[in-house]
Amino acid sequence: MNQNQYDAIIIGAGHNGLVTAGYLAKDGLSVLVLERLDKVGGACTTDEIFPGFSGPMCAYICYMLQGKVIDDLRLRDFGFEILPLGGAGQGSRGLHPFPDGAYLHGPGIETSFDVAQQLKEFSEHDARSYFSWLSFWEEAAGILLPYFLTEPPTLAQVMDDVRGTRREEVLEKMLTSSMMDMVNEFFDDDRVRASFLGIPESDPSATGSVMSNAYFKTTLLTRDRDRGIPKGSMGAVTQAMADAARSFGAEIRVGTAVQDVIVENGEAKGVRLASGEEIRSFIVVSNADPKRTFTTLVKLEDSGESLARKVENWKNQAGCVKFLAALKDPPDFSRYLGNGYDRDAIVNVNIAPSTEYFQQAWDDCKAGKITDNPLMHVQMPSIVDPSLTPKGGVMLSNWVLYYPPELKDGTTWEDARNTVGERIIDVLTEYAPNFRESLIDWTVQTPIDIEERVGITDGNIRHGDVIPQQMLTNRFSYRTPIQNFYLCGAGTHPGGEVTGAPGHNAAQAILKDLARIAV
Repeated sequence: MNQNQYDAIIIGAGHNGLVTAGYLAKDGLSVLVLERLDKVGGACTTDEIFPGFSGPMCAYICYMLQGKVIDDLRLRDFGFEILPLGGAGQGSRGLHPFPDGAYLHGPGIETSFDVAQQLKEFSEHDARSYFSWLSFWEEAAGILLPYFLTEPPTLAQVMDDVRGTRREEVLEKMLTSSMMDMVNEFFDDDRVRASFLGIPESDPSATGSVMSNAYFKTTLLTRDRDRGIPKGSMGAVTQAMADAARSFGAEIRVGTAVQDVIVENGEAKGVRLASGEEIRSFIVVSNADPKRTFTTLVKLEDSGESLARKVENWKNQAGCVKFLAALKDPPDFSRYLGNGYDRDAIVNVNIAPSTEYFQQAWDDCKAGKITDNPLMHVQMPSIVDPSLTPKGGVMLSNWVLYYPPELKDGTTWEDARNTVGERIIDVLTEYAPNFRESLIDWTVQTPIDIEERVGITDGNIRHGDVIPQQMLTNRFSYRTPIQNFYLCGAGTHPGGEVTGAPGHNAAQAILKDLARIAV
């Protein structure tokens, strides 16, 4: 048996695993990161998806990565560079078109005042209400963001912290209102309502979906220079993290699958590789999602009945597919912007034509059905970074909501893949008539594909829905019932997206525990 010895072994070189490794190595620990795939990044990579067309296979924009993590790990020294999109809302390079020829955002919409002026074309009331809407979300984000880089607070602590301030009323609304309630309260025009529904992690009519959306709105309070499309796409982010971790002394092995964690007398002692090799360490950290961690890497019976029940009931309902395409030309939105507009002016496109359409997408997902109402977050990163398509053309990346991890009508995802892709193409062609004829190639990454490729249960890139009952202390703890075994992935506080916060917080918890042991 090989008796290699490390202070800490981290399972998985996704972005949070790399952040944890960086902090631990920077503090002087000997750290080994083990990654099943042949490169670092997990769900945050740049891949040549079609010959001559590279882009983000999963995560596709950097907008919540914490400035402290960027600075502490000196990521800009290792090639991290953001190509900003600029503007208000979705930015001047974003567009939200509607079937009737109206649109929101688009070229020339640079500030919140520009958005308000644009809203007057839909409703005078909505234009006036827009600034109150922005104010609410800044307050809501301000409630959650201070806890991103801390141990998870209890809800009681959050309530105590806002008591007697204007934010007390905001928090109450976050917990007791739905996103559908919110847009109906603030806006009259249904197109405006649909545009501002945001990214609820559950039924947009569900109580508490405002709190889910507030999580993503924390980007309103992050540094402008940290938000945008990374040069080299998302893999450049994790490559910078890996290079930073190595500079501090961490060792990273790719193409190395971990079979399980070695647990002796309730204490983690290292890992056993798929090859049979055992590597010993004092600390073991899993960057895998909680369900995968506690059903494949360790035995649930070693973790206790309470945790086993939490794993069993953990919700991964907010499923997505990733539609990726190589295009000869950018989509043509001249129907909206006129024949003379600059095709390179549009980088992001949202498709959500009505609140009814939005609701139906969720209802279909909940019923286990393929929806005819795909909600789309389209991005064309090669317009901002032409190095992704060196021979020309456009790389298109499209997160599409909502799709169930498991279909309930007996259909398999393999059977449904082409139907889903064709429907997405049909809908995009309704808005941009040249879309289908411009296609060179396309693929749909289903929840099953994402799970098999990246190893994330149900293809849920956030390691579990970010909903009130799975936020704050209701997320998984960095510490587990197995001594010296920790979690650092997005299933822990504060949650998903490329934030680096779970990795930062797990490292701080480990270092705090080690300091306590040393005393």
